[in-house]
Amino acid sequence: MNRQPEVSIVMPAHNRRELLKRALRSVLGQTYGEWEAIVVDDGSTDGTGSAVGEFADERLRVLRHPVRRGPAAARNTAIAASKGRFIAFLDSDDEWLPAKLEKQVEALRKAPSDVGVVYTGTLRHFKGKTYVIPSASANRKEGDVFAAILRGSYLVPTPAAAVKKECLDAVGFFDESLPALEEWDLWIRLAKACRFRYLPDLLTVSHYTPGSVSADRLLFLRAKRLVLRKHRTEFLRSPRALGSVLGGMARLWAGHVLGGIKEAGRRPPEGPTR
Repeated sequence: MNRQPEVSIVMPAHNRRELLKRALRSVLGQTYGEWEAIVVDDGSTDGTGSAVGEFADERLRVLRHPVRRGPAAARNTAIAASKGRFIAFLDSDDEWLPAKLEKQVEALRKAPSDVGVVYTGTLRHFKGKTYVIPSASANRKEGDVFAAILRGSYLVPTPAAAVKKECLDAVGFFDESLPALEEWDLWIRLAKACRFRYLPDLLTVSHYTPGSVSADRLLFLRAKRLVLRKHRTEFLRSPRALGSVLGGMARLWAGHVLGGIKEAGRRPPEGPTR
């Protein structure tokens, strides 16, 4: 590349060869071009990393973990290798609309210095239905979003966000010890340190992929417990946030138990009946 990229796109991928191609096509289709995309092949066995070589563009590069370390570690590897002023995240099974980066970069350039995160509206495709995030009925949050983020009731999808690299350097990268919800933990830390800006344009498309971490309720319960412990002081200062998170954990547990009961009811009886 002849010029320093302004945006570094962070793309973790594990055994997502074909889906990764869709994500890369959406990156190459951006109307803004001063970017680099760093794909971290996280211990794939299906040739995921080699899919990047099918696109003849010097702005794309691949780093590889010999063994799977998880999305937090993969993102951190890419961030550590990045050269841009801004970091944008794109998961291998999601995609962007063409104007996404252009509008975020413009917003980040024009924003006051205390704005560290700009995020867009998202279309979420989930099991045959499409949702808008944040929903039309939600009070779209910007500025000081710490209280809303801490409650866990306001979702900022990782692929919708672009973050100043200096802010990530200040608060730290993704916590690799968390089994899930590492993005929530990062948003909590960023929301304490900087302000958020919201772009209402629906510029991010998120797809549900069977077998993803988001389908594992017990994993989410464990992750929420760890986030509560990590940010214990903040939660004790905010009973509303603590109650919101504990209520969500109760619903997750109930869903897990009910799901197990339903599954047991579908299974044939073990052994002969009398």
